Amino acid sequence: MSFQHILAAIDDVVSPAAVLKKAVILAQKSHASLTILKVKRTHHFNLSLFFHHDNHVENKEKKRKPILAYPDKEHSIVIKECQSHSIHNAIVNECKQLPYDLIVVSHKFYPPFFSEFLIADEWLLLRMPDIPVMFVNLDDWHENGHILTALELDNEHFSHTMFNETLIEESKRVANILSNDLHLINSYLPDPFYMSFNVPNTTLLISERDKYKEKLTNVARYYNLDTDNLHVVEGLPEDTISMEAQKLNVNMLIMGSAEHKGLLSLLKGNASRNIINQLKTDLYIVKPKLQH
Repeated sequence: MSFQHILAAIDDVVSPAAVLKKAVILAQKSHASLTILKVKRTHHFNLSLFFHHDNHVENKEKKRKPILAYPDKEHSIVIKECQSHSIHNAIVNECKQLPYDLIVVSHKFYPPFFSEFLIADEWLLLRMPDIPVMFVNLDDWHENGHILTALELDNEHFSHTMFNETLIEESKRVANILSNDLHLINSYLPDPFYMSFNVPNTTLLISERDKYKEKLTNVARYYNLDTDNLHVVEGLPEDTISMEAQKLNVNMLIMGSAEHKGLLSLLKGNASRNIINQLKTDLYIVKPKLQH
């Protein structure tokens, strides 16, 4: 099922180009309605804006064609304007008016120390229940590109298994919209990582990796995904996942965020904010559907 109602939020202090361009692509390819929310800030003293900088990465694969779409007369776009002290607050208020199923905002980048002490305005959108959020930058999406989805496989609780299913279905939807292939990644820590600082036994590490590779392979086969597009990496997820995404030069990284379900929720303290800030690619955060 494609997106139906997309909300793209822009403000008056950051270039809207990336959000507008990619929201139009998603809306046209999904045949979805598109609302552009222009947020005029009621004040400009905002620490996150003070530290923000654009992080445009020149794509090294020149042979890959960018995915383009332009507004046309047959596809109407609703433009709304509002005043608010934050883009997060403006989006929350707008989502009370209409049943949006996707929020698109700019992927801003901050100095490494920022997430140690502060929370960026747009990161608060992760706390909104139900509605997924897509953080986008100025780099083009490319045809025949890659979508990378991060899965957490240690939790075998039924609710987590069901959320992984939601995560994979959402990933397949985005990959289909962009005509990209889908890759899965799982990061793990050698057991017992937190109990010893001794040099780990190589044989144990190999068996540990094989265990997670088998789990990920079973998931891929169950959902009819290509088992050649699986990545099992050792290390902290906030380090390994962003590195693998950059290595594969993916169009988008997809992760889950929900209490006791998504990978971002398992990262304690500022780790979840670190992984968002380290990524040099677009990020799609999926949330579980609320039980009504």
